[in-house]
Amino acid sequence: MKMRYVLLGLVLMAPLWVMAEEQEGAPGRTIEDLFLSQDIELQILRSQALGTDPEMKRLALRSIRAMVEQGVASDGVFVVLEALASEGVSRQVRSQGAIVNNFPLIRREATELLGQVGGERAKNTLLRVLRDDPEVVVLAEAAYALGSIGLNQNNEVSDYLVHTLLRENARSTPDNNLAYSIVISLERLSEANGGLANPEVINALIETASSPYIRTVRMRAVDAIVNMRDHGR
Repeated sequence: MKMRYVLLGLVLMAPLWVMAEEQEGAPGRTIEDLFLSQDIELQILRSQALGTDPEMKRLALRSIRAMVEQGVASDGVFVVLEALASEGVSRQVRSQGAIVNNFPLIRREATELLGQVGGERAKNTLLRVLRDDPEVVVLAEAAYALGSIGLNQNNEVSDYLVHTLLRENARSTPDNNLAYSIVISLERLSEANGGLANPEVINALIETASSPYIRTVRMRAVDAIVNMRDHGR
């Protein structure tokens, strides 16, 4: 899918969690902007995505998945997908002070689809998900999707993943699925980019191999270290 947005600037600044803000020549459209669209199908998707009924959101995701698989997802569809990936986090609907649109499984599926769409804008959206989402199931999907996309200019994605992995390693009960997804993605990024220059990647994997994960995760970290040695040769 060809994106119509051109990224003019993405500045990596410390701390890591401050980066991943797009600086485009013109602001990207939001799901609210689609109200003016004359596309009936897009209006239906917008209405389903903006509601508070999770079943309607699942219907929207089902339609978007079919479009992605057929290669016919438009820019407007991508805008809806972005909104669903941040549903209940950066885009919140409240009733009597309580958030009523917090659906982690909706965000997880939208995140998965962003990985299938690929491209610079999907990557930037996924980095924001990795930065902002509080649910580990969504974080694991975002990490995996970033590895599927494979973009890693200036080590921005690998730095994010390493930061997240080190944070997880420091927990007394780290999440196995999140760590496993990050390990796989770091290996994929290394393969796609002819190796990863940041030595912290290997250090993080070594630490993961000796952290309190299940054996499957620890051995996968060891395998990744071995495989990544050959990527830069």
